[in-house]
Amino acid sequence: MGVKKKKALIIGLVVLLIIVFVFSLNVFVMQKFIKTNTYTELEYRGYATQDVSEVKIKHSYLNRILSYDEWIISVEFKKEPGVLFQFTYRDDKIIFQGVTSEPMLDKEEILDYSEKFKNGTLFGE
Repeated sequence: MGVKKKKALIIGLVVLLIIVFVFSLNVFVMQKFIKTNTYTELEYRGYATQDVSEVKIKHSYLNRILSYDEWIISVEFKKEPGVLFQFTYRDDKIIFQGVTSEPMLDKEEILDYSEKFKNGTLFGE
């Protein structure tokens, strides 16, 4: 392999590493931003930060390419363990998408949880 080819390969690898680093940094920063916005949205709906057990945020560039939601947010409340409230981040907004659990709830339970969450009456207080 010639010297020019080695230099081109090294430059290509450095550029690739810089691109991967920038994309990773972007995802990390956006995850922090989205987490803050998620808590703000929950507080707007009447739920306190201490009510939340866990917030998970997943990102996928492939989803973006395929026109699916790029950001998937799952919120679990302390008083409702095992029930995940799903959101997405789109157009600078946190958007509620539904409820899921393991094992899966039946249709009526899902609708009940969804309506209670939307109305701010999930905990019956």
